[in-house]
Amino acid sequence: MKRINYLFVMFAVLSFATACKNVNYKKAKSGLLYKIFPSDSKDSIAKPGNWVKLHFTMKLNDSILQTTYGKMPIYAQATDRPDVAYNPTELLTLVKTGDSAVSVALADSLFKRNMLPENQIYKKGDRLTTTFKVLGVFKSDSTYMADLRNEQLKDWPRIQKEQEEEMIKNEEANKETWAQNRDQVKKEMEKHEQSGEAAKEIKEMEKWLAGKKITAQKTGHGTFVHIDEPGTGPAVENGKYVNVKYTGKVLATDSVFQSSTYAVKLGVNPLIQGWNEGLLAFKEGGKGTLYIPGFVAYGENPGPAKKPFAPLIFDVEILKVSNRPIIEKPQEPAR
Repeated sequence: MKRINYLFVMFAVLSFATACKNVNYKKAKSGLLYKIFPSDSKDSIAKPGNWVKLHFTMKLNDSILQTTYGKMPIYAQATDRPDVAYNPTELLTLVKTGDSAVSVALADSLFKRNMLPENQIYKKGDRLTTTFKVLGVFKSDSTYMADLRNEQLKDWPRIQKEQEEEMIKNEEANKETWAQNRDQVKKEMEKHEQSGEAAKEIKEMEKWLAGKKITAQKTGHGTFVHIDEPGTGPAVENGKYVNVKYTGKVLATDSVFQSSTYAVKLGVNPLIQGWNEGLLAFKEGGKGTLYIPGFVAYGENPGPAKKPFAPLIFDVEILKVSNRPIIEKPQEPAR
């Protein structure tokens, strides 16, 4: 059934594109050639500020560059701003739900407007043809966002599969570089241990923790971990994908330099050594704090801490541990 639907959709797109070759185009103020194919819909024309939901196909001469058919539709905001001139978006204030449209932009005009680079792909005399079908018009951001989330949830299996494949492809492409990075980190650890830098910083961290009456366990080369909740799910292990919610602070000033969530393949993707060591103390659902001496943080390269060998603090929560790449699923729309 899916194959039949897909072929039907593509047949409709190609048939519409073929029909467009024989239309009488109008010319927008910008010079963009276009034609609107009105529907029987009783809806009103989109106004500036409205969100327009649509499927589109863009072709360079006779070759398809991009299409949303077979995927989730896109949403574009209707506007009468001059900065959208000579762009298919210019037509959104001329259409309503159910309408179709076609626009033709000439490469020579796009070059003159600095909207497209002249290169091996785009040459003089080329034309960019965009056909689109309006699926809906939303007058408020809230209704647009609710519909967007619904479409994302419907398309989630495809999105997840594509993003997982892209992450794995990226890992494979960077395997050698990341292995070299791990070797370099290992050499730096050995250098700091031989020079006495590591022992000095570990002693300083132990003194600081004692002064604050913080109980933390030393792990790895010198990362200290305080566990609030160990977690009850799968254990964090090298080679597993881990999604971490964190807040990073500079120990000396207690100032936050970053707060976010981050999905990483532990022991594979480049990380500061303190994370590689400290996260292994948790399971999914675990919470705690990593106290990281500078030599297992950014070392001689200051990074966000700005000073070489600056010790860091990370409050962490292990949101998920998985054998597969972790892609964040869109939230369900509010009811």
